[in-house]
Amino acid sequence: MAEIVKNKKGFKVMKMNLPEINYIGGFGICDWCGNTSTEGYYIAVLNQWYCPKCYNEWYLRATYYPEDAVIENRNFINMQNLLEP
Repeated sequence: MAEIVKNKKGFKVMKMNLPEINYIGGFGICDWCGNTSTEGYYIAVLNQWYCPKCYNEWYLRATYYPEDAVIENRNFINMQNLLEP
């Protein structure tokens, strides 16, 4: 099962491996750089999946905006529902 990633900025993020990505219909292709990876991070506020390198770079520059919480929560719950067996 995808692991929920705790972070100091408050973003809702899931670390996912390739079988989980495949299960939801993905191919392990980073939405930022376009490279493939066997693990990565689903970032709910963006509704995108990033490889570890791009996730770390994004996290350093990202700012949490509380007004995005409604969409972020919806995306996060939708992804959790997709991952349920």
